[in-house]
Amino acid sequence: MSDHKMFSLLAILKEVNDREFRKKISVFPEDLRYYATIAGSIIGFENSKRVRETPPGVMERSEEFVSRLLDIVKLDPDDTFREMLETCLIDSLREELRFCCFNCTRFSGCLELDSLSVGELFRRRTRGEESDSLREEIARQVEAALRKTPYAESDEAYKHCKQFIHQYRTSTVGELFARYTDIAAALRRQFGIKYERILEEIVSINMAFYGKYNEQPFIFHDN
Repeated sequence: MSDHKMFSLLAILKEVNDREFRKKISVFPEDLRYYATIAGSIIGFENSKRVRETPPGVMERSEEFVSRLLDIVKLDPDDTFREMLETCLIDSLREELRFCCFNCTRFSGCLELDSLSVGELFRRRTRGEESDSLREEIARQVEAALRKTPYAESDEAYKHCKQFIHQYRTSTVGELFARYTDIAAALRRQFGIKYERILEEIVSINMAFYGKYNEQPFIFHDN
């Protein structure tokens, strides 16, 4: 993938993640939202460190944001925060495995990344340029691009789109589970989360994914 395509895709994914993050935060009581914000940011940073396609600038900004949050809050992890971390980690794994446009191998093609200018705008952001007008233009272009992916909110895109092929195959999904297991181990060392609970959830999610994957009627599995 060219740099232009990569930055266009990253711009779209970041905008989507930000929207999803705001949506998730809104369901928590006011007094727990700062915990949810910190937990979600930590999970995002831990993932960015383990995904080799993440541009250094994006990872550095994520690390800086988490560091500032922890410094401002002066966090003393308690059971509530640890439970929040566990919940955010499991929710993040489920999001990566949803059967939706975002997780389809054809997602980039449907967006027609070659014709988008949002990549250059996002590249400027990763290099430190920030302004309301730049952020608003990125959001506008992302919104226009996402109209080409109508099943972004679905968990059954394979039933509606004959072109759907999940980004993870049965032969490669193990790498994803290994990444989340590694993150869980790191969070256990740093914050004392219940590692065993995460492993149990991963096994359950794994079984559910394989069951739904084998229901996909339109693809040759693992070709």
